[in-house]
Parts: sequence; C-alpha cells; structure tokens
Amino acid sequence: MGTHQGKVTSPAAKRRRGRSHVARRRGRRTRRLEAVCPLALWRTRDPARISPAEVLRLARTVAGTEILHERRWRAARAGDAAAAAAIAIDHLHRRKAWTPLTDLILGNLVILALRGDPTAAVVIAHALRTFGRLDAAGRTLGGLSARWGNLHASPRRRTGTEAAFRPGAPV
Repeated sequence: MGTHQGKVTSPAAKRRRGRSHVARRRGRRTRRLEAVCPLALWRTRDPARISPAEVLRLARTVAGTEILHERRWRAARAGDAAAAAAIAIDHLHRRKAWTPLTDLILGNLVILALRGDPTAAVVIAHALRTFGRLDAAGRTLGGLSARWGNLHASPRRRTGTEAAFRPGAPV
C-alpha cells in the first residue's frame, strides 16, 4: 500500500487514479458526439436542459430532410402537430427497435413539444417508455419518459375541500 497526499491507498486505487484521464476523455468525446447530432436530444437529454440554440440546430437539421413515401412529412416538418404525432405513432407501431429514422421523427416532435405542444411531449414520453421496456438502459429512458410526460402538465385545480383549506380562503 502506498500513500497519496498523506492517505494510504491500495494498488487498485493507484491503478484507478492513474487512468482517470481516460474516463475524462471518454466523457468529453460523448458530449462532443451529442453536440454533433441534435436528432438524439429526445432520448439523451432532459427537456428542461435543452437550450434554444440546440432547438434551432435541430430545426435546421429537420428542415433539410425528406422521408420517402410519407405524404404527411412536409406538413409535420412545417409544424402540424397532428401530422407529426400520426407519423410518430405509425412509426412506433411498425418498429420494435430504435432506428435513425426514429431520431428524425421524434426530433421533429421535440421542436413542437418545446414550442408548447402537449401532444408532442406525450408521444415522446410514450416512445421512451416503449424503447425503455425493450432496452437494457430502460431505467434511464423511463426517467426521461416521466420528464417529457410532465413537460406541459398543468397544476392540479383545487376543488371541493382542497379549495376551502388553501391559505387565505375565507372562513
């Protein structure tokens, strides 16, 4: 056993300490890959942490695409939430695994959800739950699913006895 900054360390601790730079480099590489492709935001980022600049990059990426044999894509790409949700639901029913096309379709929904469309957020949450059941990273996707599902949740309305007991209510 050796010492490091006055602390006794085991040989295993020395080996881990010696390789910490590798983990840091891998972390930077992962962040760079996420920065390169904005289409993966729906499955990698908490919706509250997606910046307007990332949404703009995603919108530019989606705007330059076309899905062959999908008549509704132009309308969905132009902001039609119903068309975008229909395309995503059809895609999720046909596919049982994630594909790059999934990223494109759900990336379009990210734009709509962050602009305020609650349907888009619910469809993203559904997709994350679906893939979470099929994937080994299910817990991570399940947590993201809950965050996307609650993106546009309205505060619960107070009715009945709850309203009578709120602070400042007349007695």
